[in-house]
Amino acid sequence: MLGRIISAVKEAVTTIGVSDPRPKTYLAKLFHEPRYREVIGIIKAHACGIGVLLDVGCGRGALYELLSEEGIEVSLYVGCDIEITYIRELEGEKVDRVLCDAHHLPIRRSAADLVVCSEVLEHLQKPLMAFYNLLFASRQKVLITFPDERVKNALGFRYPEHISEIRLTELIYLANLLGYRMKLYKRLYFALPPSIFDKIFSFSYRKLRCFSALLKIPTLLPVFRELCLIKTEVMLIERQI
Repeated sequence: MLGRIISAVKEAVTTIGVSDPRPKTYLAKLFHEPRYREVIGIIKAHACGIGVLLDVGCGRGALYELLSEEGIEVSLYVGCDIEITYIRELEGEKVDRVLCDAHHLPIRRSAADLVVCSEVLEHLQKPLMAFYNLLFASRQKVLITFPDERVKNALGFRYPEHISEIRLTELIYLANLLGYRMKLYKRLYFALPPSIFDKIFSFSYRKLRCFSALLKIPTLLPVFRELCLIKTEVMLIERQI
């Protein structure tokens, strides 16, 4: 019984976990849930009437579930992931599943109306190759998110699973070469990750809420944003006709 309690506590505050907003864990609620909500909001505002949505690095299908909750219908949701256990969990009447590596997408040219790839490129040895595949597979729009980790990595807080640093300028250059233009760009800021909280203070949700509240004070916003070691770039690009 005590072992189960300890395991539950560890799970609740761990920084290790899949990119999924649904578990009741620290990282899911701190980072993944607001990030997914941002993605859903962009799709709702800029990509209505989706035919085929290709979700590269889909995990357990959180995006499809949230789209359904928001009443955003797609003709076909194609989930791609390298983990077979995740692919097996994808379910839905309009769901297709593809087990593959983002470096080698078995998707024909212009097959999807919208391609989504959220927090995946930094896990890849050749992120530009994967990004090219996203552009190749899209007929209209590509929505990607990826972390800006230069400050965090320089301070020695690199996540071991993040093996590449993504540069926005390189993605924009490649997209422009292939006939895409930027439609929307945002930068999202999140509170300090728990690993850093634990190094500086004893962790508590109260301290996290206080820090998050400081991010909303306009006069302090520029200063405290720079203290956020979790920053995410969000880019929606669109093919030029």
